[in-house]
Amino acid sequence: MKLRRYWILGRRHFFLLCRALCVVIYFRIALCFVKYKRLSRSISVASEGDIPSEPSAGAIAWAVKNTSRIVPFATCLTQALALQHMLGKRGEEAVIRIGVRTNGAGRIMAHAWVIFQGAILIGGPQSNIDRYTVMTDLKPG
Repeated sequence: MKLRRYWILGRRHFFLLCRALCVVIYFRIALCFVKYKRLSRSISVASEGDIPSEPSAGAIAWAVKNTSRIVPFATCLTQALALQHMLGKRGEEAVIRIGVRTNGAGRIMAHAWVIFQGAILIGGPQSNIDRYTVMTDLKPG
């Protein structure tokens, strides 16, 4: 996406996109060097006094999805971690769900998606996710 287009979205969304880009890049690089278990300790849910009112969870998910397009190898796990982290800063807890399935060639494929208040925020529509067998749920911290 072009910088001009981001600016047209408005200042609030522009800065949200910039913040999301930084968080996605951070988690993409961190996953190269650090195991998930250690990395997950850095994700926490803010206390009630620290909760900002803007932006909404849907807007944060939108920002993570769109900025992930320009980060090389920003996989579903990278996006899920970034979204979980950003929601945690708002004081809201989201769950990363990991599932596996086999493809036509018999290879095992894994996928991560984020569930927030019973809805999937990132990771695809329910029809695609139903093909995966749930392995685990990853909560912040």
